[in-house]
Amino acid sequence: MKQNRTALILIACAVLLAVGAFLILNRSNEEPSTMRSEVKPPVAERAKAPDWVDKGQEAKPDYSPSTAEPETVTPPPAAEPKKAEEPKTIEVSEDKVVNFTFVESLADFLLRRFQPRGPNGKPDSLATAVTLNRYYGRELDGFAVNGNDIRASRKAVYDYAFNPAMLKTLYDIYTPAFMVHLVDTAANTEREYVVGDEKENRTLTTDEIKVMLRLNARRIERTAEVFHAFADDPSIVEMAGKYRRAAKAVERANGQLQTAIAEGKATGEASDRLKQAILFRERSRAEIVTQLRQVCQSCPESELFYLSQWAYRRTLGQSEERLKAFGAAADLMDDLASRFRTKSEELE
Repeated sequence: MKQNRTALILIACAVLLAVGAFLILNRSNEEPSTMRSEVKPPVAERAKAPDWVDKGQEAKPDYSPSTAEPETVTPPPAAEPKKAEEPKTIEVSEDKVVNFTFVESLADFLLRRFQPRGPNGKPDSLATAVTLNRYYGRELDGFAVNGNDIRASRKAVYDYAFNPAMLKTLYDIYTPAFMVHLVDTAANTEREYVVGDEKENRTLTTDEIKVMLRLNARRIERTAEVFHAFADDPSIVEMAGKYRRAAKAVERANGQLQTAIAEGKATGEASDRLKQAILFRERSRAEIVTQLRQVCQSCPESELFYLSQWAYRRTLGQSEERLKAFGAAADLMDDLASRFRTKSEELE
């Protein structure tokens, strides 16, 4: 009985093993198994509105004109480093009689007579119409004339240049170059200057150049005032002629007195004539100065008288035309003085 039970158990186990092997072999021929599970979509992040939706947008009025260019937020490009200014180059077509040397000599004339600190402790300029006329009367520097006969050469220059048309032409040709040359040489060329009680060989500082320009501007304006008077009132030049005749009378009266003394004759009458001639000459001189003082109160008396005599000599034989030249010269000097002042203000 016991043996039968054992046999049944063994048979049952064999059957179970066979069924298990069949299932295993049969599953290996099928597709691999796939695990399925419910997939939940990712929770999408809720879109957030800009702050101004909830808080409100602040409106700012725009007052720019409708034609204004749209504003750019792009920063401007960095500025390039500023290059040093190069010296100006001015081309000049030289005149056949008054050449460019005149420009150089005139600048040198003004600078050599400038005192950065004069004996009185203040800047000063010794350049005047009188010193300028005397300088060119001797040197004729810058004029293409024969220098052997100085008197004839001066006359040739005046006859050529001292008329309204030629004065304007020469001014237009040379003035721009003259202004540049004057300032450049003052700053870069050493000269001997009076500085107080000493003399220094050096260039001028920017401040000194500005003072030099202003001082000479006043000198030029002063001469222009006198020239305007000559052009506007021919009687002044006529008074200068009267003085010249009075001076000749003094020379004659003095000669007669000297002859009487030499011959041992009575000198009373000759002496009286000389005294009267001298009084008349000095009265004529005073009339000229008084008349010109009305147009230039700051002008020295000696300068006014000198210019009246110079004007008389320039107008001999061509009074009307030469008086027009004085008017033209005065206008040009007014312009030159203005250029001096402007240049002084531009210097830094």
